[in-house]
Amino acid sequence: MEIFFCKSWFRAKKCPTEMWCEEQAKAAHEDGKPYTVLVGSIEQPYCFLEVTRRAVGVSFLDQLLRESLSYDFQEVEPGILFLTMATYREFEGDTGKVESGTSYIFGRDGAVTLRREFFNPQRLETSASSADVAANYSPKPEFGRYEDLIRVERSS
Repeated sequence: MEIFFCKSWFRAKKCPTEMWCEEQAKAAHEDGKPYTVLVGSIEQPYCFLEVTRRAVGVSFLDQLLRESLSYDFQEVEPGILFLTMATYREFEGDTGKVESGTSYIFGRDGAVTLRREFFNPQRLETSASSADVAANYSPKPEFGRYEDLIRVERSS
């Protein structure tokens, strides 16, 4: 797994901002300051991680560099992250226009809220259920060790 570091991912332009060397990113990691990790390549990453002191966002990109899937992890105990939300997006053809989005919002107690939003015409559907959320926990990553967070399949 090749990884690259930058200040952030510019979503509108689908490119990184301000590439960083490993030392810059490691200093940000150690200081709890935000930085971004590109996985795979700089021009066509498989995904990118937005790392902050208490949270990590993971965005998986399709071949057109659109965010088709994103995971939001929050630190819930020292050194332990929990996947609080997963969002899947469907796009209109080859455009960047989101047709629909489905978010799964997870509670540590196993509660799951499903929100499915359609944009043309505007419509929102919600439902609630429960699930085994044991696989939603992940150790807070050491610098450079992001393998557990970039797994698309989260089930145990």
